[in-house]
Amino acid sequence: MKVCHREDTVYIELEGDISFSNAQEIRKTIIDNLLPADRKAVVNLSRVDFMDSSGLGLFITLLKRMKGRGGKLILEYPQLGIQKFLEITRMDELMEIRKAEESKTGDWPEAKK
Repeated sequence: MKVCHREDTVYIELEGDISFSNAQEIRKTIIDNLLPADRKAVVNLSRVDFMDSSGLGLFITLLKRMKGRGGKLILEYPQLGIQKFLEITRMDELMEIRKAEESKTGDWPEAKK
């Protein structure tokens, strides 16, 4: 896990799995690294391969913490499986999720009406 601060934003980069076995440790590390000035938390999920409901609990805790400061939580670039999990559980309605641009396989003509 990498954590860095710029102005009023904490940037967190996670990798591997977020599951029952490590979610509490990840949560504690993130909370311990929050500064009083942090109003926005941006979590990069591009290197996270798996997440279960413990990961959802981790992000709900972080969301509450940031909202309590008048701030917000942003999850960035989840892999497709995690993105679908976040959408199915409607987490995308509670916090901002920035999706990666999907790669194109070629140029297709516009459909005619």
